[in-house]
Amino acid sequence: MASIKPSPDLRPARINALGEFAASIAHEVKQPLAAVTLNAEACMRWLNHDPPRIEQARAALGVVLQASVAASAMVRSLHGMASQAEQERGAFIVDDMLRDVLQLLRGELRQQGVTLTEDFALDLYQLDADRVQLMQVVMNLVLNAIEAMKDVQGQPRALSLRTRLDDGALRISIEDNGPGIPAALAERIFEPLFSTKPGGTGMGLAICRCIIQAHGGRIWNEAAQPQGTVFHLSFKEYTLWTPSRS
Repeated sequence: MASIKPSPDLRPARINALGEFAASIAHEVKQPLAAVTLNAEACMRWLNHDPPRIEQARAALGVVLQASVAASAMVRSLHGMASQAEQERGAFIVDDMLRDVLQLLRGELRQQGVTLTEDFALDLYQLDADRVQLMQVVMNLVLNAIEAMKDVQGQPRALSLRTRLDDGALRISIEDNGPGIPAALAERIFEPLFSTKPGGTGMGLAICRCIIQAHGGRIWNEAAQPQGTVFHLSFKEYTLWTPSRS
């Protein structure tokens, strides 16, 4: 019996899909791998210090381990999304998840001279969601904010992360004081393969929207005042954390 060969008409679509998936992986693991490199170098400097700074070296190695685990988890998450596997959901404290993301990005924030403001008010609130995927979303948005502020001169580069309950929904807001997004492009930034950055893959925000919508949430952006952009993530399904009793 002759084998059935895929239609030539399907090959470009498959090639495009593979290209998008490869771009997604490259985009998602770039920052955790950068954190591995940065903190491994810091660890070596602390160990080569006379006398060696053991506690600082241990802390740097802790970030290396955390970043390695995050990179591996993100690849598994993307593979799961591509194969339409079930999400690995579980309850977690929202503010704790945000602090873990910021821990991975401390070196990048410091290198870029970004002043960070944390205004968290959801220490007792949980999401039942795929924690790794939501970390991906927040990491993407924070990195985009850092990139947007690279040309800010004459004033601090300011990044703000806030959590609130707003009109019955749990909201995460990420705000920068960069130049903002032109109104003509604001409606297109979530489209796959559309990018406002030279050399950008155009996948980051598309992945973010896919993940948030899969969790029953909403993502949108608006102009910040007096300048910049703020991205909001909103979820109507959440629970109040209660400590377990032994």
